[in-house]
Amino acid sequence: MTPPPVVYVDTSAMGALLIDQPESPALLDWLDRTSATLVSSDLLETELRRLAVREGLNQADVTLILEGVALAALDRAVYRSAGFLPMQHLRTLDALHLEAAIRLDASAILTYDRRLGEAARSAGLDVIAPGVARSA
Repeated sequence: MTPPPVVYVDTSAMGALLIDQPESPALLDWLDRTSATLVSSDLLETELRRLAVREGLNQADVTLILEGVALAALDRAVYRSAGFLPMQHLRTLDALHLEAAIRLDASAILTYDRRLGEAARSAGLDVIAPGVARSA
């Protein structure tokens, strides 16, 4: 039996579960249908909790979202390697997400962040963005 794929989730995607976005219904549908194992780093929790604070949202909602995601701690090597990623336009936190996805052997990354998606593709990961039309 083949194990389910490992999909790394970033804050742009999980944030769409906290704040209604045009892509939110498609994301919920994808999450309901997927057999993938969802993983992320502890960075996801910090970013989602800060989003909830900024927007005046209930932290219990963040906790519910995080229950569906296996979180991994980032060690010093991840920070160092993220700093060396060759993608010039990749922001710091996105570099950490990408490096974590690579180290967690994710086959894909669930993101709505265009720059992170481009960097993930160049690193050999599939990009999942339910509800976003993909241009050729």
